[in-house]
Amino acid sequence: MKKAFTLLELVVVLLVIALATHLAVREVAHIRNEKLVSAADSQLEEIRKASLAFLSDVGRPVSVTNGTLSELWAKPDDVLEYRLRPASAANLASGVDPALAASSIRVPAGWRGPYIRLKSGRTKLRDPWGNAIELFDEAHLPRITLTNLLYAAQVSHYGANGRIADKRTVDILPKNYSSSSLTVWARGNGLSGDVKLAWYGPASGMITGCVKTVSANVQHTFEGLTPGNRIVTAAKAGSSVPVVRLVEILPGDNLLEIEIP
Repeated sequence: MKKAFTLLELVVVLLVIALATHLAVREVAHIRNEKLVSAADSQLEEIRKASLAFLSDVGRPVSVTNGTLSELWAKPDDVLEYRLRPASAANLASGVDPALAASSIRVPAGWRGPYIRLKSGRTKLRDPWGNAIELFDEAHLPRITLTNLLYAAQVSHYGANGRIADKRTVDILPKNYSSSSLTVWARGNGLSGDVKLAWYGPASGMITGCVKTVSANVQHTFEGLTPGNRIVTAAKAGSSVPVVRLVEILPGDNLLEIEIP
């Protein structure tokens, strides 16, 4: 004859089952939250990369419109579509001799988004918990500001419960990026006389650039460049066919050697 459970034994069994269920649910919730935190961190990195791509293509940082980074998924009215555009004398930096412009150079420039895609029906960036992504600059203002040509914008999420202790932040643009420079050294066997150096890049959908004539085998530094993919050319004096290079300007100082045949 089988022995029946006593009421006390039944209560103990139910308590054990309840405890095991509670621990299992808590562990599943913990694992799920860790995955969401990881997804939120990846989202911040995606926003940073998208902002850098916009900067490279358009020639200016993405701006905040109505509290959003909508320029990353909707083309701004003042920016042209991405395509190869001719570098003309009208686009050169102020004070440069227009005769030095190489109109045959084509520069990739313009908006080629969307750099980020929102979920259907959304108009703002939201973290995996559904909270709006927070945008701050170094002064903790909820926007991207321009102060002495230095952008220092940040984007943050605050975890599942919106706590400051859980805050994760990345810089969406390089700090002090406008101090980027490019030192070009045109060299070659038997090269002598003057060499014409130039760089071209986008600025608000248009082309900007600068041309300098220097002595052969002498370095020249272009200051105040915006990071991104830029066209650099070098030509011997009297030559109408420049050597053309596509170079990625990184925040900080950059060096490029061009061999002129």
